[in-house]
Amino acid sequence: MREIVKVTTLMTLAVATGAIAFATKVQAADATAFSITIRNVSGAITLALPDGKATSAPIAPGLYAVVRGDAKLFTPNEAAGHSLESLAEDGDAAALLAAIKYIDGVVTADMFAPGLPLTVKAQPGDRFVFASMFVQSNDKFVATDSNGIDLFEGQDSIAGDLTSKVVLWDAGTEKDEAPGAGPNQAPRQAGPNTGPDERGVVRAADDGFTYPAISDVIQLTVLPRGVKSKSGS
Repeated sequence: MREIVKVTTLMTLAVATGAIAFATKVQAADATAFSITIRNVSGAITLALPDGKATSAPIAPGLYAVVRGDAKLFTPNEAAGHSLESLAEDGDAAALLAAIKYIDGVVTADMFAPGLPLTVKAQPGDRFVFASMFVQSNDKFVATDSNGIDLFEGQDSIAGDLTSKVVLWDAGTEKDEAPGAGPNQAPRQAGPNTGPDERGVVRAADDGFTYPAISDVIQLTVLPRGVKSKSGS
């Protein structure tokens, strides 16, 4: 697990210190503050392996953003860019963070470390998006729907466990191997960007292998601060 441990450690430290945040765009003074936590909830036997054993299903430190309008982190049924490829194959979200600063409609964006709460401010019409590598894979990542999660229903902020809105995606950039066992997957590969190209498109995971339920891997909670709220679904 040399490469993924190295990446995870460095990025977690960077998240904790704020060293890799590049910018937060100006927001209105009356924006609502939300506390959002993306947790890895997998246990030691969450992921079944081909040899009959089992292991955990970690996610890597990832990227989140508040967006509006047509802004997205990725588009399904289109080829992934190099920045999304780096996130999905190697758990490195830095290039995607740098790239989205050029996307119109990105209100704020930064890295997150799984389990550490983050705070964002948003207005009605704003959406929350995130992406994080499913570590025991060639190019899978967990993320919201490409359009993101609406943080408001009308003028009311949403609140609750929104794990049901998280999807396991396939970046379509590297040929798939059995999860948790492939030699070209981050915990076992010789170095980053290792493994034969797939030359596919971004899509919901459908490679024929068995993956744990999203709710056995990740939990997403969204809690507004000091405002009337409705339960998310």
